[in-house]
Parts: sequence; C-alpha cells; structure tokens
Amino acid sequence: MDLFKMQKYLRGAMIGLAACCTLLVSMTPQTFAQPLLVSEVADPALRRCIAQSAVKNNWQHRVKVKELICHGMGIKSLKGIKQFNGLTKLSLFHNELVSVDLTELPNLEYLNLAKNKLRFINIIDLSRLHTLYLFKNKLVEIDLSGLSNLKKIRLTNNLLKSLDISDLAAVEKIYLFDNKLEDLVVRGLPKLKFIELKHNPMPDEVYDRYDRLNGITIIHDGNADDWK
Repeated sequence: MDLFKMQKYLRGAMIGLAACCTLLVSMTPQTFAQPLLVSEVADPALRRCIAQSAVKNNWQHRVKVKELICHGMGIKSLKGIKQFNGLTKLSLFHNELVSVDLTELPNLEYLNLAKNKLRFINIIDLSRLHTLYLFKNKLVEIDLSGLSNLKKIRLTNNLLKSLDISDLAAVEKIYLFDNKLEDLVVRGLPKLKFIELKHNPMPDEVYDRYDRLNGITIIHDGNADDWK
C-alpha cells in the first residue's frame, strides 16, 4: 500500500472512531441498563407486586426501581430482589418473611420489615440506611454493625436478649419496648436524644444508671421501689 492510500485509510478509520465515540457519549445510562426481569423473583406475591409497580411507574429497566412498597401480600421470600440494587426505600410491612439478607442492596436508606415473622436479618454495613422499622417480629438478636447513618430504629415487640448499639454514631431515637433485654449500654452515642425501654426485664440498678444520665430521655418501667 503506497503512502497516499495509507493516509486515506487512516483518515477513514479516524472518522469512524470519532463517530463511534460521539454515539457512546450521546447514549443515556438507560441504553446500557439491564432489563427488569420479574421472572427472577422467586416469591409469587413479591413478583406480582413488582410487576404491578412496574406498570404503574413505567419501569422498564432495573435502574429505575428506587422505591418498592408491598404491604400485606403474604410475601415469604426475597430471593431475586438483589437485582434491584438501586433501591433506596423498601417497605414490606405485614408479610410472612422469616429470614432475609439485604447486604446486596447497598443504597437502602429506608427499610420497613415490621410485622413479619423475622428470626434472622442481615443488614450489616448498609451505611446509607437512616430509618429502620423491625417491630413485631421474632428477633432474638440482630447485628447493627456498620449502620453509621442510622438515625431512627424501632425494634419493639421482639425477643431481643442482647443488643450492641455502639456502632450507631448517628442514632437519635431508639424504640425497644417489649423485649427481653436485661441491660443496654447507651454511652458513646453523641446524637442520641431518646430511647424507650419499657417492658424489658432490667434490674433496678440498670434503671438507676439510666436516671443519672444527662441529655437523653430514657423511658423505662421505673425502679421497683418507686411503686411501693
């Protein structure tokens, strides 16, 4: 190939490359977005809720799914929900969930799984989560590690025997009514303003310790001597 043909060939290749780059820049994120595959969701009730929500909100790609609300539908499993890793709000109040792992939904900011049948939940390191409702379940323990943005948590009406809240640097309000807690260390939480601990089998000396704390409103059943 002579020099003239070589130059002509290279000019054509450069023009083609420039056109390709222009096309890529003009594409929206949705161009590359994965389709919404409701069929990958195992639970039929959850699958039905997602399908209905997709029609209502015109979801065609997974990236569009930011909020999912499915209340009282008999949902028993969240298998397949990890495809919606852009979710910021998940509300599945009053369903039949027993065990869930949500660690593959890193963008969650609001989570409501209250009034299920939860015995296990994995939410560690969901650093964007700010609101957590898990009341009226059957939790004996829960790991709250890595929830650095959590501000409000409702764990009332469970079976919690112990609880470590030392990682909750941003927490402001905690509700723990009606559990099995015998103690709870609440020091080292600079933003905590309110904690509700009624109906827990805590000894009097724990209540005395709470009463000496300043800057935190602690609601409890009171010292046994107070009722004489």
